Amino acid sequence: FQNVIDTVPTLGKPSCVSASISWNPQRGENNLASFALGFNSELPQFNSSKVWEFDEAHQRWLPVAELALPEDKGDQVYVVAWAPNIGRPYEVLAVATSRGIAVWHIGLLPDTDGKLSVEKVALLSGHEGEVWQMEWDMGGMTLATTGSDGVVRLWQSNLNGVWHEQATLETTSS
Repeated sequence: FQNVIDTVPTLGKPSCVSASISWNPQRGENNLASFALGFNSELPQFNSSKVWEFDEAHQRWLPVAELALPEDKGDQVYVVAWAPNIGRPYEVLAVATSRGIAVWHIGLLPDTDGKLSVEKVALLSGHEGEVWQMEWDMGGMTLATTGSDGVVRLWQSNLNGVWHEQATLETTSS
């Protein structure tokens, strides 16, 4: 991962509070290994979530997509989760930040600059506090999330592509 940290000497060494990585569970037609990487730092300019692919020709990892709109830049990233892809014409990634859980669609084919298209399709809210863990079901249709509030929430998209909370699981004292 040497090229992932090449900028440290010029920008200084930030204090990374946490980092999250999620490998692409399936490789696409191009068979490139890829992962999403999210950082939570004390310095907002280092908070980011990006998709990285291995470039065989140059034998190094390259960022191919940034998962942030201009208003999202600098948000603390707590966890990233890559959904399994069973027949979709795009990938789905969830990114939990200080604003909520963003659901992203990522194109399968790069543009002429080698970048993948990204579209933020939902911002899920409901947790009180930070989201610490997210997992997709095996079909990539349901996202389970939990965090500092101790509540597990299940999220799904309806047939119109609108995301909603499907279920809430809370601990009960007996």
